[in-house]
Amino acid sequence: MSLYDAWTALCDEFDPLINHLRDFTAARPIISASAHFVTEDECLLEGLLSRVWQAWGTFCRACVMESCVGTIDGAGAPIVPHPQAASEAHVSAAAINAKKKPNPPFWGSTNTVLRHEPTWGDVDLLTKIIPRLHPSNEAQLMAAFSSAHRSAKALQLIRNAAAHNNSETRAALQPLWSRFVIFPTTHPIQSLYWVESSTHDYLVFHAVEELRDAGLDAIS
Repeated sequence: MSLYDAWTALCDEFDPLINHLRDFTAARPIISASAHFVTEDECLLEGLLSRVWQAWGTFCRACVMESCVGTIDGAGAPIVPHPQAASEAHVSAAAINAKKKPNPPFWGSTNTVLRHEPTWGDVDLLTKIIPRLHPSNEAQLMAAFSSAHRSAKALQLIRNAAAHNNSETRAALQPLWSRFVIFPTTHPIQSLYWVESSTHDYLVFHAVEELRDAGLDAIS
């Protein structure tokens, strides 16, 4: 798979999900309080966010995997394979090792169990793993994923808080308060509709567009 194909697949996943979210938004004159959500709304939003997060993680994994085994970027230029990346199984094991320990060796073993792999959408992990795997387009990937950090972490925190709704996961949303115009929530998923202070767009739309832009940067 080329990196352009990976980005196209990301956009193909994002587009209908964003359309569903915009339909949800358009059906409501205002969303600025927890009282504007009912249980069915929260279930719908939680499912849509989960799909957004999965699409982002799949794209990030493809970028790392394909860059290590060798591919072409969005401009059609070749990305030279890493000499020890004989297969995706080798990259998978190297990523697991790179997550666990700071020093080499990272390469040499294989892994075929997907659940053992890192959380690919987690940009904190990506920016730790990529320099240790050292693909030839390392600088491009690092710059792109670093630029996505704030939005990717916001969606990750909200998704985790919604999936594991407790006092600790809700407290983890507190770092977002200074970045957004917020309202008190009764369920973490409602925070998707906090407002981004510079663009005045809802958090979810601002974040997804930043991920889309970062994805394009990653393949360029």
